[in-house]
Amino acid sequence: MDLYGFEVEVVFLIHNDEVLAYAWHYDERRALKHLKKIMEYHNLKGKIKKSIEFEKWLKEEVDKVVMKGAKSTLPDFEYQNRFVYENIIEIPRGKITTYAQIARISSVKYIEMLKALMRNPFQILIPCHRLLTK
Repeated sequence: MDLYGFEVEVVFLIHNDEVLAYAWHYDERRALKHLKKIMEYHNLKGKIKKSIEFEKWLKEEVDKVVMKGAKSTLPDFEYQNRFVYENIIEIPRGKITTYAQIARISSVKYIEMLKALMRNPFQILIPCHRLLTK
């Protein structure tokens, strides 16, 4: 998949025709390995697949969120530490906050917040890049 000039391999986790998570990397094996870690952390089940259709969906979502500043939405699923993701989504485009602030408003321990970020099921769409250490 060409993502703004970067060629990445994307694998999706699909359940009932809905994307529950995805992972990307320059190497498909590494993308798959990361997706499996996301699945384990969130106890997700579904079919892992590559899909031109879902790649188009992802490109459209990235355009809306990154380029136009729209807020992403999570599927109706109880992701572990979901409040962390929901609070990060609320950070407006062009603004930043700290890891500590997100942990505090999400009512989770700092280390749990970091684990959630490492297993972000929607990289870029849940804009972890808007977080700073201090």
